[in-house]
Amino acid sequence: MSSIESFPTKRGTACFSEDCVHFDESLSGYIQSLYQEYWQSGTWWHNGIFVGYILALPIGLWWTVSAVRGGDFLLLGIVAGLMIVLWLVDRVRGFRSPDRIRLDTIEEVSATDGQKGLTRPRLIITYTEGETTYRRRVNLPSLYTSSGETAYERARTAFAERGF
Repeated sequence: MSSIESFPTKRGTACFSEDCVHFDESLSGYIQSLYQEYWQSGTWWHNGIFVGYILALPIGLWWTVSAVRGGDFLLLGIVAGLMIVLWLVDRVRGFRSPDRIRLDTIEEVSATDGQKGLTRPRLIITYTEGETTYRRRVNLPSLYTSSGETAYERARTAFAERGF
């Protein structure tokens, strides 16, 4: 019997059942995670990071509206086109984001611990669906948070206990 039944992700939680791993990730889960890890930490620079995350959405919306109203469709098209190209490249490389992956379809789980200030810890789950092999990227909490390193170890241990 495995001792770890769930671990935190960047946008929510990953939970194990008898036959699958379920990812409960949402925008509200992401905001809640940011609030718990940054705002409730009590340090001024963690609070600043939280405020920056929260202000990024309205600033992005404001920029988009001002670009549309100002007729700057070229810049807006370049940004939208770049986002679409990056999404397509990810799809071509085989990355998908299913909410549930059956454990018996998982071929491999690779873990990357990340570098503080540059990348965040993450898992890459390689699984098959039908005759096709796909990958699922699972971003974990930042190393700047109090639970960043423990979440990474918890996720690695959870999959290791299940033979991956």
